[in-house]
Amino acid sequence: MRPRHERFGLVLGAIGVGVASVVAGSTGAAIAVAAVAGWGWWQAQRRCHEVETALARAEAEQAASQRDRAQQANDLSQLLALLSDVPVAIVWVRAGMVQWANQTACTWLALRPARHLGQPVVWFLPDTTCWSEAVRAGANGVTKTVQIGQRTFEWRLYWFAHTDTPESGLLWIEDATERQRVAAMRRDFVANVSHELRTPLTVLIGGLETLAERDFPLEPAQRSELIAQCEREAKRMLRLVRDLLQLAELESGAPPAFEWISVAALIDEAAELAWTLAPEGLTVTVALPEPLATAQLHGDEAELATALRNLVSNAVRYTPAPGRVTIGATAQGDALVLWVEDTGIGIPEEHLPRLTERFYRVDRARSRASGGTGLGLAIVQHVAERHGARLAITSEVGKGSCFRLDFPRPRWRVTTVAHNERNENQQ
Repeated sequence: MRPRHERFGLVLGAIGVGVASVVAGSTGAAIAVAAVAGWGWWQAQRRCHEVETALARAEAEQAASQRDRAQQANDLSQLLALLSDVPVAIVWVRAGMVQWANQTACTWLALRPARHLGQPVVWFLPDTTCWSEAVRAGANGVTKTVQIGQRTFEWRLYWFAHTDTPESGLLWIEDATERQRVAAMRRDFVANVSHELRTPLTVLIGGLETLAERDFPLEPAQRSELIAQCEREAKRMLRLVRDLLQLAELESGAPPAFEWISVAALIDEAAELAWTLAPEGLTVTVALPEPLATAQLHGDEAELATALRNLVSNAVRYTPAPGRVTIGATAQGDALVLWVEDTGIGIPEEHLPRLTERFYRVDRARSRASGGTGLGLAIVQHVAERHGARLAITSEVGKGSCFRLDFPRPRWRVTTVAHNERNENQQ
């Protein structure tokens, strides 16, 4: 079938034949005139169709281009919105001028987008050397550490590769304070472990060498004292290794073995340890209200027992006779509180925030003499965190201390079965 514009031209040609025959009165001339008219109309229609097609194609391309630009603008808007709330400062720089900055960068560098966009980026950098050095080096992603007050920041510059505009790229700033603190803690931890192990090992090696010396035999009393000293240091090293392994296990991220545990059974076990460790004249008591006699905690029994043992051993260690150590439980609001209170020597207030740090000791000499490893409260803190509990410490020098573990309501309940009956049924 012929195209529409061609068919239209032929029809016009036929009409032209009739008109021309009337006007010219000659059949040949009419045919010639009609042919010319029809051809002209056909050519005009063809050209109109081509123009119409070109215009339609141009409009379609323009619409597609507009959709692409809108999609690109939407993608950029979503990307900037995503980057706006990340805890890293990001600044887009073009020719050394600020083009965009996320919320973190505005906070850290005191940037105000309405006023500071288009301004030199070096105006807002506390240390301009990182920018100038990166510009001179032309390196990509080189890290520079900057100390500002009590915080440590790491700065990186990522240059745009496909641009002819100099000093154009992204300035990336991270707060490395916590990472640096953790790294320092690890270094200190290794140093402390080495020191703590070196002392008992030195005593053990020296004692064994002395015992093996035949040229200078020891008196029976001296020999007994040296053996007792070696035994004390060996036990101290064993406690240290045990606590280190316990701490490593807690920090490994392995999930606790949760089950419902009798609160009364936990307190009874801790009290038995206190009675065993207590010197003559030191009183150990239990305070468990009757409504909580059947209370249960949802947690890892071994971890919770370890936490209470550490609290009890500390209380006994730092409470001279005639003092008192009390182990109990209390319901306060929606929380169940396990607590260990003593009437010991107390802790100065300035030391309280650091008590849960590994190997932190208020009195190193006294702690070593009493057999402490400096890891007990760090273990308690980890156990509390793994159970959604909070460790709270209050103390007054000369009057004593109170250590408490606050467990939120979902972690505890009161049942109708006493713990001793439950244990008998399990047996």
